[in-house]
Amino acid sequence: MNFPLFIARRYLIAKKSHNAINIISIISVIGVGIGTMALIVILSVFNGFDQLVQSLYNSFYPDLKITATEGKVFFLDTIQAGKLKEIKGVSFVSQVVEENALLRYGERQHIATIKGVDENYKMVTGLDTMIMDGDFILQKDERDFAIVGQGVAYYLAIGLNFINPIVIYVPKRTGRMTLNPAQAFNKDYIFPSGIFSIEQEIETKYVIVPIGFARDLFDYKNQVSSLEISLEDDANEKEIK
Repeated sequence: MNFPLFIARRYLIAKKSHNAINIISIISVIGVGIGTMALIVILSVFNGFDQLVQSLYNSFYPDLKITATEGKVFFLDTIQAGKLKEIKGVSFVSQVVEENALLRYGERQHIATIKGVDENYKMVTGLDTMIMDGDFILQKDERDFAIVGQGVAYYLAIGLNFINPIVIYVPKRTGRMTLNPAQAFNKDYIFPSGIFSIEQEIETKYVIVPIGFARDLFDYKNQVSSLEISLEDDANEKEIK
């Protein structure tokens, strides 16, 4: 028999002349056991919350993200894009254009980030699994649509009725001083097709649109704000970086 176990057994359950010592020992063991079980339950709950939060953020943020070292955008040609896709371990690469804009829906206004994405964005993130209303549709029958964060939808009181569009205003990048303030802004409109729900900070900030729509709105050609990359399950992230 294990010697420490033998000593513990003799101490706890052996007959003694002082019953009070046995009672105190049993109460101590029960107290330590309850405290240990409570600690295990609490740690398990926190571990579950941590995994839940990670899964929520992973549904919006990519495995890797390439941004400009200077300025807000950089140029990307087809050769560079092709080389990225050839790197071992890279699964999909999505081009992204982001800018802040003023949104108007009916009589309400809200400042948000317009995020233009290409057709690979659905493969890079899991945003399509976080749609709480409507569908994940960015283009249909040559028409552009927007996926709106739940917070943005709340502030603008957006409904998926396809009657009222979201009107978007952004300052012109090459605009000159003018007496008419309206001429200093690019203006376009788009209908929402879905509303996503992830986390409050993200929901109140982002509106997802097709990258072509975003480039026309922001006066960009083939520039991108970032490249979002998804990796294969067994990929070596450090080597890919």
